[in-house]
Amino acid sequence: MDEARVLKSGEVVTAEDLYFMENIERTDFCCDECEVPLVPCSYIKDFNLRKPYFKTFPDRNHKSWCETENASKIRKRGLRSRLASEEGFPLVYPNRFKLRKESASEASGTTSKPGVQNAKLGTRNSSEFPDHNRKTNYQTSSFKSIVNEYFDFPHDRDRELFFEGVGADTYATVFRRIENTLGNQHFRLQGEETKVYYSTLSWKLAEVVDDILRIELSRGKWVDKKNERPYYVEIDMSDWPKQSKTKFINRYNVVIEIVRGTKKKALIAFLGEQDIEDDYFRFFAQHRLLIDFKLFHDA
Repeated sequence: MDEARVLKSGEVVTAEDLYFMENIERTDFCCDECEVPLVPCSYIKDFNLRKPYFKTFPDRNHKSWCETENASKIRKRGLRSRLASEEGFPLVYPNRFKLRKESASEASGTTSKPGVQNAKLGTRNSSEFPDHNRKTNYQTSSFKSIVNEYFDFPHDRDRELFFEGVGADTYATVFRRIENTLGNQHFRLQGEETKVYYSTLSWKLAEVVDDILRIELSRGKWVDKKNERPYYVEIDMSDWPKQSKTKFINRYNVVIEIVRGTKKKALIAFLGEQDIEDDYFRFFAQHRLLIDFKLFHDA
């Protein structure tokens, strides 16, 4: 399984998140739907070759009505082939995104007490689906869930998606890959609209200078197999809470550490625009909650 809920906080995490969590051995996980206990596996970066995942204990099974295990198998098929048919898409999915408003404590960087309302934002829960046979697509405030949906189902990106602040109506039109220049082009205009842009990351580790983080991408102006002029994402952290800034930089550093010197790839996805006035190789990320990293994907 690729997802689990942290029992104490109620936060839903992906298996990939295990790379960035602390005290995993002392953290209890469960299925987000039927709450059967789950065990985290293969999450030690320098030891395990297999990607992280969750599994049930040998003597425990999902409840008979739980669809999570079957959904996990369907998601694996979705990486290889198209799943949508005349009957529709076989899984419920987020088809609307709306950014949640930050509380005063979040904006100041203090930690609020975990509760049902805060912990389950952007996730599906039993109160949303009182009848297990009547699940429908849903609105989310989790940017990560939208990013996962786009990359986990590459053959079904024509599915409906209404993303707050973006003039588009499908996953394929909300997202846009940053492309290399072509031939003798000095630059390539591709980001004049607000979209969720993405690109694989360069191995070069960026550092914060005057509250600005400039993350170099693998896309750019390639000449003789060398990226002479990389695109980059500029992230202004001047108004970020200190805790959020530290967490983001640590996560970015771990991502680069995992892929550097290997055949593995990692990408960044962010809501933003291209700088079409001063530097066409620069993209601006617009909001700290709308930036995400994804491992093992080639953009």
